[in-house]
Amino acid sequence: MRGLSFAVVGAVALAVSLPASSARSAVERFTVVSAKANATLSFRSGGSNQSQTQGTAVLSASKKGSGKGTLPGRAVAGLKGTLKERVRIKQSASSPYQESCANSNNVGGKGGITLRRVGSKVEARWAFPQAKMSFCRGPRLGASTTAKMKRMYPASTFERNRVTIALTGQSTSRAGSTTLTYRWNAKVVLARS
Repeated sequence: MRGLSFAVVGAVALAVSLPASSARSAVERFTVVSAKANATLSFRSGGSNQSQTQGTAVLSASKKGSGKGTLPGRAVAGLKGTLKERVRIKQSASSPYQESCANSNNVGGKGGITLRRVGSKVEARWAFPQAKMSFCRGPRLGASTTAKMKRMYPASTFERNRVTIALTGQSTSRAGSTTLTYRWNAKVVLARS
């Protein structure tokens, strides 16, 4: 009889533990309430002939239309915005800066964040477009920089009815005579659906 009672208690304990485990592995669904991102790539390089090159690419994007998200998965929405590029060259120390390239494009498509569980936390990673040189000539944005564009949140954060995710940071890298600085800032608000 005592052995039977232990078996019953064990079965009840197992039944109670299953829902919690399955809840952690379940897909959670959200509506993207708002999404906004800004990023700036700036660089400076100097040549052996005393010439200097300066450039910037500035991205500004925000939510346009509806957006959905899942955890794990992505939370993205349609975007509207601009990508502005500008490069200037100074031929020598005594010459004024001369604008050599400038361009502005509309930003479309979708963007937001990717979400994945890492133990008891959730990793939110940048999934917006990047500020980069697409028309003017300039350095590429490296994977070592984009790999930093993430943030860890407690999993309990995503149990709320409304969740705000913020990604912000800065990275500086050097290659030869070129110094590149990248700054990013994004805010995404999710509502459980």
